[in-house]
Amino acid sequence: MIEEMIRPDYFPFTEEQLKSHFAEVKTNGNCIKNVRHLDYYKQSVKRYSNYVKNNPDRRNKSLQEMKFPCQIEKDERLWIARSMMTIFHSPNRTNELIQIFTSVYGGSPPVDLNTWQDCLKGELCLFFEPNLPSPKLYKEWLRQNLRKRQFIPYILDSAYGKKNLEGPTNVDAMLLNPKNGFSVLIEAKVLSDVSIQVSYDVLRNQIARNIDVMLEKNEDLCSPLNLRSPERTLFLLLTPKIFKDNPSSRLYGYKMNEYIHNPNSIRVDLPHRTCDWTTISKRLGWITWEDLSTSKL
Repeated sequence: MIEEMIRPDYFPFTEEQLKSHFAEVKTNGNCIKNVRHLDYYKQSVKRYSNYVKNNPDRRNKSLQEMKFPCQIEKDERLWIARSMMTIFHSPNRTNELIQIFTSVYGGSPPVDLNTWQDCLKGELCLFFEPNLPSPKLYKEWLRQNLRKRQFIPYILDSAYGKKNLEGPTNVDAMLLNPKNGFSVLIEAKVLSDVSIQVSYDVLRNQIARNIDVMLEKNEDLCSPLNLRSPERTLFLLLTPKIFKDNPSSRLYGYKMNEYIHNPNSIRVDLPHRTCDWTTISKRLGWITWEDLSTSKL
């Protein structure tokens, strides 16, 4: 029996294909497939399908009416899933990925692998929304410097006695080569900006947080996430072209340009780490949805 696509004209993949891109998580000490994300995609597509069916002409409809059922049209979770699955399941996958990475990072990878072919050689994995734990080094540093990073009394009271002041980071997408540890963490944006803080740290922006988890090894995660090499991991911001052309319209525009062109600025936002920031900055990249030629959203 051939399984139907979730929505042929907008999300031309089956539920089984989508489920295969959710990483396993530990539950009671056992690694099981994390399928809890699937309902979000199914419900979003169902709402959209019903609305379009019942409203063939949307012109002059109120934004308030359309915003929720038409969320799929600006939802980075759906956009990134479709775009990356289209590339990942392409018969020309390796060449397409090399073209993308070369356009962003240059002809040679900014890690200790000689070529992009070396980075991608073997069986690749693509995961959506994998959880990467907050770095232990950062959490310890934050406990010791809490009053330098937060000033609201009730939040400080809430932090009292807590060891874990930051939860895991949900990465929008991760491309991983378990054989050599090469990985790319992708933060996708459509209309939204990056978050500007976490509960207990008013200075921790989302880009810095992604870089921080990028640099942390995750040996306690289920395979193959535990095989990712921090030294061989890249960070890629994916946004509409209009915002890359007008970077001052979003905080991520300021931060990405600052981190790439002034590497020491990363040190300012990650004061708990000691790194060669010039090397780290070369592993940061920015690409647009329009650049992904196989993405037809």
